[in-house]
Amino acid sequence: MQNPERTADASLTNYATLNTTIGVLSSSGIRLGLNGTGAVGDRAGIVVANVSTNRNLVNLNALGTITLRTYGNGNNVLETRVVSAAVVRDLLAGDERPTQLEFVANRAFSKISITVGGVASVSFKLRIYYAYAVPSLQQQQARGILSQFNLPAGSLTPYYGASTSNVGVVSVCAGAGVLNPEQAVNNSLTDYAQFVTPVGVSCAQSLSVKLADTRPAPAGYYAGFVIGNGGLLDLDVLAGLRISTYRNGVATGESATDVGLLELRALPDGKYQVSFPTTLPFDEVKIERVGTVSALDNLRLYYGFGVEPRAFDGTTDVLSDNDPTQPGFSNTYEVRQNAVVCVALNGSCGVTNPAGAADNDPNTFATITMPTAALSTVDLKLALNGTGAAGNRAGMVVGAGAGLLDAAALDQLTLTTYDANGNVLESASGSSLLSVNLLPNGRQEISFLTTQAFKSVQITAASGVSLLTSLPVYTAFADDRSGGLPSVIIPLPVELTAFAAKWSNGGADLTWATALEKNSNYFIVERAKGPEAAFEAVGQVAAAGNSSQAHTYKLRDAEAGAQGADILYYRLRQVDLDGSTTLSPLVALRVGKLGAAPQLQVYPNPASGAETVLVRCPNLPAMGGVVQAYSQLGQLVGQMSVSPAAEAPQLPALKPGLYHVVLRDAEGRLLDTQRLVIGNR
Repeated sequence: MQNPERTADASLTNYATLNTTIGVLSSSGIRLGLNGTGAVGDRAGIVVANVSTNRNLVNLNALGTITLRTYGNGNNVLETRVVSAAVVRDLLAGDERPTQLEFVANRAFSKISITVGGVASVSFKLRIYYAYAVPSLQQQQARGILSQFNLPAGSLTPYYGASTSNVGVVSVCAGAGVLNPEQAVNNSLTDYAQFVTPVGVSCAQSLSVKLADTRPAPAGYYAGFVIGNGGLLDLDVLAGLRISTYRNGVATGESATDVGLLELRALPDGKYQVSFPTTLPFDEVKIERVGTVSALDNLRLYYGFGVEPRAFDGTTDVLSDNDPTQPGFSNTYEVRQNAVVCVALNGSCGVTNPAGAADNDPNTFATITMPTAALSTVDLKLALNGTGAAGNRAGMVVGAGAGLLDAAALDQLTLTTYDANGNVLESASGSSLLSVNLLPNGRQEISFLTTQAFKSVQITAASGVSLLTSLPVYTAFADDRSGGLPSVIIPLPVELTAFAAKWSNGGADLTWATALEKNSNYFIVERAKGPEAAFEAVGQVAAAGNSSQAHTYKLRDAEAGAQGADILYYRLRQVDLDGSTTLSPLVALRVGKLGAAPQLQVYPNPASGAETVLVRCPNLPAMGGVVQAYSQLGQLVGQMSVSPAAEAPQLPALKPGLYHVVLRDAEGRLLDTQRLVIGNR
């Protein structure tokens, strides 16, 4: 070990060099003390760098293991982690930029060691910069529901459904199926069900799971599954999966498949979450295999979920969104070819429109043409409009390139961070060191976790064997999004059992009731002059906070008669202790009338078929009215007359789908609307 003291001094750019011949079953290493104590949950690691020598590459396969260990105040080993062979490969196949080797600590520690062992007599060099303890990104607590039931295995059958069917005329599903489906709904989040498909068999498999709450996940929540296959999932996986939602056993009509609709995020533990944002409430999530992608043959299905959007948000977000009208904008991006600064005169230097990734227009982008000449590289460096903090993710948002999530394509990419003076800080290369998230708009995040604050991020594209020929780059970023699902899922806060409005003595009396409240703070009653008009706050009532008892509430709107409207619409905005909100369904009230406003009721909703749907119109005017059904495209697909004396009639025959059902009076004025879902599994 040359200059070992440099790993412990105050400079993060000094390094020691492990420069030795490693004998059979022998090892070399160094142990470094921290200037403080690393906490449970911190990232424990050592920053190292390859020494680009032919001997390193030649001896790569002969190298045994790289091992990290943590220690307490004495010399006792607390935890040991062997660095994966894939990480070692990516490290030694890269250039000489610093890279982290790390793991998340389960015990507090004050020292870290790195040991390099060999299985043959080889010569090997490795630069060692410093050891660190950096807090892991904190996952935001989020509201949601999981398919997690604390029941014996024999009692889980009602909470899942599994099926397998042929794909094509000649396919036979021998040996194919869904293995251990009950493990996707048990109380463990590490157990899993599995799509099992023998080689040469093409079958469609599906698994549906109930969510463990008496209430549905609200509209706007993400519906999805946590999945994995023990390795890197290819982008093609999304073309072979469909996620659908159900309520009360009936399809809501919402589903998503393929890139641009489904979102794929890498989780810290090697799993992935695949999901989409909903527009309707749901209490069941279904995942289906609809393609023949080989990566799906043994896909692991851990659990289903319905969680609010902020589950995937962070608290800070710094972008390369620089103002192109300001002096010095041209200094916010830099292009290099083969590590030499390139100024495009008659060509593009391998990057078209680099300013498009540095400006503040989210729709502009640069395009990197992937190099093809052996050992050639193209760099695009972007300045952030701020500073990325130590421990943040550093990354790039790129466009959908063919096979981007494929390991061969990722092996051609390197991310590097720089300080304000342009000095290299840290980097990560290859499929084992870079993290990839697929966003709902089809774009993708490529990132790694840092240990030092940074001002710029660079992406390097090298020649390689993948099918990727060009790569759109939208922006560089620094953020504290932890990725994946929160470790703490907060239960849904309030179970609303009733909400009504009544005209009395020149005003509106609003009453509502709850059966259960968790972390609730207060209710706001909001009023509008039409179902599509803007709502305004009428008043506020304190909530119970945490209670499993039934509670009733009331509020009087004394100004209801002064609004100049025949019908008023009310809703509740329930606010939690953390500031998050949930809206109730609307109730309508006819102003100045003791009787309630006309209402449209369709049930059941969702329904398995149109023949089961009944229509009721309470408080209908004496002249009667008409009920009309419109498709999602606004086409009138059915209608029928209704009268106050008529019993609940059936809807006209409607195909499975989402419909807008409208109630009008005899003169064609809108009285009420409902959304109706008709569909079969």
